[in-house]
Amino acid sequence: MAVLESRPFQTPSANSVAAKLDLMSPDVEFHQFNEAWSPGEPVVVQGFATLSDEFWEATAITRGEEVLLVGIAACAPARSEWREQSRFVERDGVWSAEVELSIEGSEIAVELVFDLWVVGPGRTANLREDQAIHPGAKLWQLPDSLVLPLEREEADFPTSAVSFSSTGRRAVPWMVEAVGEAEPQWSISSSVRLYVNTDLDVCSQIVDGTAGEDVYSAIGCDIQFAVLRQISVWEDSVRGDRLRSIAEEDYGSLAAFGASIAATLGIALDEGCRLARDEPSSLVNRSREALGYFRALGTR
Repeated sequence: MAVLESRPFQTPSANSVAAKLDLMSPDVEFHQFNEAWSPGEPVVVQGFATLSDEFWEATAITRGEEVLLVGIAACAPARSEWREQSRFVERDGVWSAEVELSIEGSEIAVELVFDLWVVGPGRTANLREDQAIHPGAKLWQLPDSLVLPLEREEADFPTSAVSFSSTGRRAVPWMVEAVGEAEPQWSISSSVRLYVNTDLDVCSQIVDGTAGEDVYSAIGCDIQFAVLRQISVWEDSVRGDRLRSIAEEDYGSLAAFGASIAATLGIALDEGCRLARDEPSSLVNRSREALGYFRALGTR
């Protein structure tokens, strides 16, 4: 059953506002974005909207009152949000407004979500004068937010280059983060991600493959630990046989990745999860040995 949103003020129909989003930088269509954009480059999106006569009639707002177009861009993995607003003005009999959202490429990762709102003085129909208007009411928004993926599906491992100082992370070259609620059957890209710090010069070397072997071995160790540690969270509710079943049924699942890691370490998945939970230092050392971390250090 469809659920209708109820608001304590008069709202217009969805068709009373005509709105669109355009990609300005890079200057391509949205579906061509990944072919034209490189990590670290800025992203600029412009929003435009017009109000029909029906809008004014349905909201009971007088033409000329302050009604705003609000553009929003959000990046959950980067813990960032951007907003710009512009007042609707009349030009040649048409009430229109436009906003431009400019986002630094070093501050984003995984995906950007764009939305447009129309905000104004909502009429509540309350007989009390001091409650007759709802200031800053969200009168309208895009039926569907625009989701702009920032990464190519063919990447070897989910990786994002972001500014750690801008996203509240420690000043280290990289971090491997697992999504707290990620379950064993989730896809790898939805469960765990490598973040590389664009504040440091080593970022470009890591991304383009020119960093030292010890760096990639250390990153591999962090990935292995993060994956097994995340799977171990579900050990009480998802037993070993069920984990193995998930891994065998879906090679792209977190469980399958964990099973592959455990095999690399010469242990069963159950044991890998136990080490991650109870003996993390032992797991790290085993991982370093398997990935040749100390051999890589010796070559420097």
